Amino acid sequence: MSQQAPEDKQLLASIVDRDLEALESLHARYSGRVFAHVIRVLRDPGAAEEVTQDVFFNVWRKAASYSALRGSVTAWLFTIAHNRAIDELRRRRRQQSHLQHDADLSNRPSEAADGDPTEYAKAEHERSQIKAALTTLRPEQREVVVLAYFGGFTHSEIANHLKQPLGTVKTRIRLAIKKLRVAMGPQAQESVDFGI
Repeated sequence: MSQQAPEDKQLLASIVDRDLEALESLHARYSGRVFAHVIRVLRDPGAAEEVTQDVFFNVWRKAASYSALRGSVTAWLFTIAHNRAIDELRRRRRQQSHLQHDADLSNRPSEAADGDPTEYAKAEHERSQIKAALTTLRPEQREVVVLAYFGGFTHSEIANHLKQPLGTVKTRIRLAIKKLRVAMGPQAQESVDFGI
């Protein structure tokens, strides 16, 4: 992935200049992986397709907001994807008017974009990395990370759900994310962002 970083940055610079072909190239390169990430959060192929398209629409609109100082193009792209998927999950939750209390979604089977074996393999690899990293956490840290990252709960919702002080929840999440980043290593951080 590091070999593609300069090309990714060039594509993004061209998108800032309103080059539609550059957006199409970025979409062709990453849409499958974005879809695979989003579907793990939403578990709805139709919604995942819409969110994936929305992610690239946001890239078109916000390409100028990318800063290399804050990470790679792929980390930025997957942060947009994750945040957009979580927004959709929260929107659905508001419509249902209740919290889902069994949010331990870390054992979900991976689903691949359009049945592509390569995308399936990548998604499975990412899932196994995340699952292995989660086992390094203390149970109370793992619980809050699963609720936040996989379940889409806000910090306040987690505090209410677990009947714990908000400060405790925030501290556990912060410490857990630090531990996960160490456990997963720098290459995994390129494609998996714990932006919670």
